[in-house]
Amino acid sequence: MKDRKKFDLVFELAKTLGGAVGASRTAVDQGWIPYSHQVGLSGKSVTPRLYLALGISGSAAHLAGMAAAEVIVAINNDPGAEIFTVADFGIVGDLFEIVPALLERLNQHSAKTSDQDGRAQDE
Repeated sequence: MKDRKKFDLVFELAKTLGGAVGASRTAVDQGWIPYSHQVGLSGKSVTPRLYLALGISGSAAHLAGMAAAEVIVAINNDPGAEIFTVADFGIVGDLFEIVPALLERLNQHSAKTSDQDGRAQDE
């Protein structure tokens, strides 16, 4: 993630999706997020329906904490990242380009759904 400010993007996506934020040991060690959010051997094991691995390299320690997720989607700019070996879907690219585009689409969809719900109630 490179710095704490960029980590805010993860929080925004989690809020939009109604999810929670987990983190790698590196993110915790850098002070970007409290230890209580750490996923992996030295953190928590999680089993969500959807796990978005944003910029996660896929160290064995981290994989041990999230590999039981139902669906794993990885976004990483390194096509050789270990996370892709466990991901159900992988996107090779810059998460700082992909996640904002994803947020924009989710917000458009949410607005469209809200508009449709409003019209249905008025009719």
